Amino acid sequence: MGTYLENYLEGVSSLPQEVRRGFALLRDLDNRSQELLDRIEVESKTSIKNYKRKRDPSSEEQTSIRNDLKQCLELADEKIQLAVQTYELVDKHIRKLDQDLKKFEAELQAEQTMKDAVQPGQAPVEKKEKEPVKSRKKTPAVENILPAVDPKILTVEIDMPIDPNEPTYCTCNRVSFGEMVGCDNPDCKIEWFHYECVGLTAAPKGKWYCADCTRDIKEKKKAR
Repeated sequence: MGTYLENYLEGVSSLPQEVRRGFALLRDLDNRSQELLDRIEVESKTSIKNYKRKRDPSSEEQTSIRNDLKQCLELADEKIQLAVQTYELVDKHIRKLDQDLKKFEAELQAEQTMKDAVQPGQAPVEKKEKEPVKSRKKTPAVENILPAVDPKILTVEIDMPIDPNEPTYCTCNRVSFGEMVGCDNPDCKIEWFHYECVGLTAAPKGKWYCADCTRDIKEKKKAR
C-alpha cells in the first residue's frame, strides 16, 4: 500500500493550489459580472425614465445595454467552463485513488491466497466474499462549485460529461450528488442515499437506517 499511497500523494500534491486558483478565477469572474449587472441596472432605469417622459432611448444607450448583456453571457460561459474544469480535475484524482485501491485489494487477496496454499495440514477456511472498497463516499456536485448566475439575465444548462466508471449509490442507482446520508447498518447493501430519495431535508439525529435495513431489523426482533 505504501507504494500506491506515495504515488497518489505525489500526484495530488499540487491539487489544492490548482483548486484554489480555480476558485480565485471564479471569484474574479463573479465580481466582473456583478459590476456589469449593476451598470445594466442603472442604464435600464435611465432608459425607462426617458421612455416615460416620451423621450426615445438613444441608440448609444441601447447599444451600451446590449454590449453589457453580451459580456455577462460571455462571463457566465467562462464561469461554467472553469467550474467544469475544476470538477474534472478533482474527479480525475479521485478515479486514480479508486483504481489504486482496487489494485491494492487484489494484491492483498492474492497474497492471502498464497499464504493459505502454503500452510500444510490446515483445512481451507471458508471466507466471506469481500465487497469492493467504496473509497468515494461523496463527490462535490458542480452546483456546489459554480457561483450562482443572476436568473434575471440568463438560464444556462450545464452539460456535464458522464463517466461510465462513476460509482452509483442509493435506490435510484445514480451517482453521488448533493446531500447524502449513510445507513448505520454495516451490512447495508446500498450504504449511501440521496436526501431527496429517502425524504430527508436535514441530517438525521442519532442513528439512521434505510427502509430495507429497518424492515430486516424488525423481522429479526420478531423472530426472537
